Amino acid sequence: MLLRLRVLPCGMAIIALCLAVACAQRAEAESRQGSLPDLRIAKGQKNIAEAWLADPTERYRHFVLGSSYEAASLVVRLRDGRTLKLTLPTDAVFEDRVPRLADLDGDGEDEIVLVRSYVRRGAALAVLGVRGDRLAIIAETPATGSPNTWLNPAGIADFDGDGRLDIAAVQMPHVLGRLRVWTLRPEGLVEIASGSDTSNHVAGSPHLGLSAVADFDGDGIADLAVPSLDRRSIRFISFKNGLRELARKTLPSPAASDFSVEYEGGKPVVVVGLGSRRTIRIRP
Repeated sequence: MLLRLRVLPCGMAIIALCLAVACAQRAEAESRQGSLPDLRIAKGQKNIAEAWLADPTERYRHFVLGSSYEAASLVVRLRDGRTLKLTLPTDAVFEDRVPRLADLDGDGEDEIVLVRSYVRRGAALAVLGVRGDRLAIIAETPATGSPNTWLNPAGIADFDGDGRLDIAAVQMPHVLGRLRVWTLRPEGLVEIASGSDTSNHVAGSPHLGLSAVADFDGDGIADLAVPSLDRRSIRFISFKNGLRELARKTLPSPAASDFSVEYEGGKPVVVVGLGSRRTIRIRP
């Protein structure tokens, strides 16, 4: 009997804890109603606590990311407790899966970088920000020009060493492979570098992260590692004083899934996803 009296409160505590966790998970799910089936949440450390895409729609029907929907809306949860939402008009979608948070203008608050695709004009790189009590698109690159042409961001860093963050993206990574780097200025997004022979996506794949950012040449400025257009090589690219290839390394098979960066002896190494859960470690 004494044993039962000691175990019972513990069991009740476990049940209560499980109920609390279940309630919290249910409340969190309800707070994100309308989110994409493959929900990916960006976590921020500044004014934006969380951001995610919502309201799946089939109105664009490119489906380059492998699912039969894109997002019609962006939702952000601010650190002050507010939740804001921006829904695109019916002529466009967010052809993306994860918002990218970065302080692009140096004001101490994050902006959001997403791919916006127009039904008739193709894809554009869009920068959104919190303006008072609403979300707004504050800058956007020219669209690619025709439907079903896409671009994929490759990295956000200070690539040219001027103290401001820049955005690298690959335009049409499946057929064109044009690498473009943009920076946010008062007049909008300005292109500061471009090149060819790059790719960072496999058509129909959910993997958006076939690239990596690190200081690969040790000069104190961020560089980009990105596959060649055929994805059979990794190109290490510097943008200091213009675009320059630092090195090119051949892969045993085409890059196919997300990259990551690890450090060995203080030097960056790119872990390249080759598909089927295989990886290879590459350094310049």
